[in-house]
Formats: sequence, structure tokens, C-alpha cells
Amino acid sequence: MFETLTITLREGIEAALVIGIILAYLGKTNKQALKKYVYAGIIAAVAGSIATAIAIQMLLAELSEFMEGLMFFIAAFFLGTMLIWMHRTSKRIRQDIEQGVESALNKWQALGVLALTFFMIYREGAEIVLFLSATASEANIVSALEGAAGLSLAVLFGYLFIKGSLRMNLGRFFKITGIMLSIIIFQLIVGGIHEWAEVGIIPQSPLYMRIIGPLALESTSIMFSGIMLGFLVLLFIMVPWQQIKIEGTEGIEKRKALGALRKERNRKIIASVVATSLILAFVTTQISALPTGTDPTPEKVSAAGGVIKIPVASAADGNLHKYVCDAQNHPANCPMHGSDGKADARILAIKKSDGSVAVAYDACALCGAAGYKQEGNLLVCKRCGAPIDPDTVDLGGGCNPIVLPYTVEGGEIVIKTEDIGVNADLFKN
Repeated sequence: MFETLTITLREGIEAALVIGIILAYLGKTNKQALKKYVYAGIIAAVAGSIATAIAIQMLLAELSEFMEGLMFFIAAFFLGTMLIWMHRTSKRIRQDIEQGVESALNKWQALGVLALTFFMIYREGAEIVLFLSATASEANIVSALEGAAGLSLAVLFGYLFIKGSLRMNLGRFFKITGIMLSIIIFQLIVGGIHEWAEVGIIPQSPLYMRIIGPLALESTSIMFSGIMLGFLVLLFIMVPWQQIKIEGTEGIEKRKALGALRKERNRKIIASVVATSLILAFVTTQISALPTGTDPTPEKVSAAGGVIKIPVASAADGNLHKYVCDAQNHPANCPMHGSDGKADARILAIKKSDGSVAVAYDACALCGAAGYKQEGNLLVCKRCGAPIDPDTVDLGGGCNPIVLPYTVEGGEIVIKTEDIGVNADLFKN
């Protein structure tokens, strides 16, 4: 949440700066007739960005976990290089762009201005497209509204900048948005690692996923959103609400100007306190509203003759069920606990869409024995929040539960205790 707003606002403002500086330079050099080529370049760049978005969506119509991870990494790379570029050039951005315009005028005149505008604006549009493509699986009406809001604010900024009524400290603006982009880049990298870990491209261990897993949870994303909102508040209060001129004033006029400055400062303090309170309330409400899911207490089952038997009917109600061997009452029949004699292997069972019941360990190779809970019709990994379709429970791979051999005989699920014991050490405390 709010990543889309941040990216579109940042990229849009960069584009607005480019357009404003080019138009201002043409005005200063009495090249008013060339402004129409600036507008033509803008239109061409917007059309090119839209065409790029359509092409990417056609290529990624069905995002696989590999492609999702790849898009996360590509978006992180381009955002990172853009962040470095802006850090290096933010202090001389006007000079660099004016030199580019002057070079274009000397060489190509109209064509040069059009080409310069196109490539400068298309770069910003392409970065937006890449980011939105990386998060395409999470796209919804909220992200679309965020994007529209970010671009609208950027257009307003560009208008005020060109008109000369906006006196924003651009150095501070780029520092704050730089921190925001760093947070987004971090989230993209974590998302890419998680997606590629699920398909085995990046080998992971339960220890590693104890670190990465919580960062992929929705509650963590909400907290990051709260931080992003805080930075947006900083951006809001650092923009002058009114133009107050003190230089060159004396006497009563200077006192009035100083009084107006104090009033503006006090209004900003009040606004920031109110905004901070609302952000904290938003984060708290969003986290508390997250589905907690159902995590049933494991039922104890007895083993006899080297097998345990679970009635299919007991797990065919659509709810998640978990089981452990009743080692306390039947220790001799439960060789399914770990080598330390304390780790009882948990088994899960849940109904699939075809009416059959899937059985597996309540653990996965990536996140270990954190286990699963049920949210609606899905299982959800308790460590990283990955959703699991019940139809894939007994297929293994990625964040799916570890496969456990079983058969169905006469209305009962039959599992050998020796098979259960193979991965019982995963459940050590």
C-alpha cells in the first residue's frame, strides 16, 4: 500500500521538473516556437509508456512465481539505479538539463528538443511501468487510485513549478523520497527472494526464513505503509503553504510577516500531530482487521501395528485438521517423534476441491515447522504468509507442506509411523 502513490509521485515530479526546466530555458532563449515540440515529446513519451505497459502485460499475462520474482528484482534494480542517479545529479539537475537542451538546439533544433523531451519523460514512465508490473499480482482499485493520485499531484506540482509559485526545497524532497524508495527497494528484494525460494532457484533454510519470512507478512507491509505515510506527511508540511516575504521588509510589515510565519509553523505542527495520530490509528486498525485464521489444536491419534489410521470423514468437513501421535499413553507404538524423544511430528489433513482429503506434514522445507493456519478456503504459512491452495497440499515444493506418504483404505487414511518419523526432527523445540 502507498508504494504506487510514492513511485508515481516521485517519477511524476521528476518528469514535471524536466518539462518545467526545458520550457523555462526555451523561454529564456527566446525559442518560444519550439515549445510545441516539447509537448509533442511529452505525448510521444506517454504513448510509449502505455505501449510498454501493454507489451509487458501481454508477456506476463500469467505470472509464474519465477517471473514474479524476476519482475521484483528488475524493478528493484531500476529503482536503485534511479535513486543513485538522482543522488548524484539532484544538485545540478537544472544545469544538466539546460546543457542537454542547448546541445539539442545546436545540433537538431526542433527534432533535438522533441527527442530530448521524449527520452527524459519516457524513462520516468518506463520506471513506473516496471514497478507496477512487478506488483501486478497485487494490483487492485486501491493501487489504481494511488497511481492516479500520485500523477495528479505531480501534474499540480509541475503547474505550480512552471508558474513559479512553488518554492519547495528540492534537496530535502529528494532526500525524503530517497528514503521512501529505499524502503520500497528493500520490499521488492524481499519479495523476489521469497518468490524464487518457492521455486527453488534461491536455496533457503528454516533459519534464513525466520528472518525473511516475517518481512513478507501482510502485517509487515502495513507497518511499512505507515512509515511511508509518515514520510508523505513530511513532504506535505515542508511545502510552503503561502509565500511570505521577509527580506527587504521593515517595521510593522516585517512583524506581520514574522507573525504569518509563526502561524504557518503552528498550523503545520498541529497538522503533523493530527496526521501522525491518524496514521497510528490506521496502522493499528489495519493490523487488527487482518484475518487471524484458524489453527486447530492437534488431535492425538494412536498407532498400532506400525501405522496410524484417521477416518476420512473426520477431515472431510472443509476445515483444517492436525494430528500428533498419542506418545504419552502409547509410547511403544509411536516411533514418529524426533530423535530427542520430545518432538512430536504434526500431520495436517484438509479436504480438496474434488472431495478427497490431502495429507502432509504441518511443515514446509522453506519455513520449517512453523506450520499452517486456515484462512477461508486457503492454508497460510504462519511464518511467511504464503497462501496455499488445498489442492496442492500433497504435491510439495515451495511453501507447500512437505509430502508425507499415505493411502486411503476402507474410508480411513493410513500412514506408516516410520514414514512420519523421517522428518520428525523438524519439530524439535
